[in-house]
Amino acid sequence: MFIYSRLFLLVIGFIFTGSSSALTIKQYSQQYALLPCTGLESRINSFEKRLPMMLSNASKKEKAELKREDEALKKLYKQKHCHKRNAQ
Repeated sequence: MFIYSRLFLLVIGFIFTGSSSALTIKQYSQQYALLPCTGLESRINSFEKRLPMMLSNASKKEKAELKREDEALKKLYKQKHCHKRNAQ
């Protein structure tokens, strides 16, 4: 009986930790909100260079997380009316 209750608590713990770690686009936007345009630009460029490598090794959940982060960065860049990024 004691083993089953410990197993149950362990499973519940994993469920809550896994679901709470995923950030939304709004949370990513808040995370990067204080970056100036140049910081956002360098973050986007760095992210775009690493994205193919990260996506090739990522699980389905991780891919969705990466896409949300990328979308949030681009949305913030547009909202701040930053100058057009240089293609590198």
